Amino acid sequence: IILHEVGHLILGLMSGYEFISFRVGSLTLVKDEGKFKFKKFNIKGTGGQCLMMPKTDNYKELKYVLYNLGGTLMNLIITIISLVILIAFNISPIIKFILIASIISGVICVISNGIPMKFGGIANDGYNIVSISKDDFMKYCFYIQLKVNGLLSKGMRMKDMPIEWFYLRDKADLNNPLVTALKIMEGNYYYDNLNFEEAQRCYEEILEKAPKIMKIYEYEINCELLFFEILKGNMDKVKELYTEELRNYIKATSCYISRKRLMYAYNLIVLKDKKKTEKILKEIEKVKKTYPIKGDILSEEEVINFIGDTNNIEVV
Repeated sequence: IILHEVGHLILGLMSGYEFISFRVGSLTLVKDEGKFKFKKFNIKGTGGQCLMMPKTDNYKELKYVLYNLGGTLMNLIITIISLVILIAFNISPIIKFILIASIISGVICVISNGIPMKFGGIANDGYNIVSISKDDFMKYCFYIQLKVNGLLSKGMRMKDMPIEWFYLRDKADLNNPLVTALKIMEGNYYYDNLNFEEAQRCYEEILEKAPKIMKIYEYEINCELLFFEILKGNMDKVKELYTEELRNYIKATSCYISRKRLMYAYNLIVLKDKKKTEKILKEIEKVKKTYPIKGDILSEEEVINFIGDTNNIEVV
């Protein structure tokens, strides 16, 4: 995984991208105001991730093939080197075992990342290349996703970005992960403006028009819909959305500051449990110190204060 992400990093830098973060498991290295710092973050279903931001302001100039292929090429190079050493040199059994393991894992990585496919609804590098190569709009979706992630990590908020960035073209396929992400960002824009009604409309439109979206996107949307129903006091809808499956996802993504905000609202408004609410607030303060996306922290702070104000509670 480390070598795979290093491959993305090297070819990303060579292709004109700016380093944003490098994650293995939950350990995340970020560049914050010119200094490297370690933070904590994890995405369910992934073992690592190298995030970079395009330096160009013209999405049509974006070099995406080498950046996406970087991890697969690195795995392929290491596999070939391991094979050459195994064949050409007389080595100890321990080294031989390590090389064989390296070759097997390398082949698996090359196949699972190089051949276009999805795992649990998550698109691999090969799938991204194929999607982006179809037309300029797919390239635009990829470009905006990287740009927005980069700007959020630097501390910019969704509400400070132009809403026009997130508009879809006519008849865009919301089942495509790149298109889904763009529509979700539109919803996030409204959310960051505290326009929860419009954000809910956006998220519900995705579920209505795209029955084959990535499972992780479906979970994320349902988390936000649950939050909106909690704020409205619609307890029947809350019970309907808060399934065991969603509970498990919420638990698996408890490191997200947005998840802490959701559970803060749930414990405060639904359960009316003062002790649990205070515990969540302490957890929020702890997560803020290690969370890598500064823009999200600023956004969630405002929303948490909004919840507290509407319930006559001083929180942050």
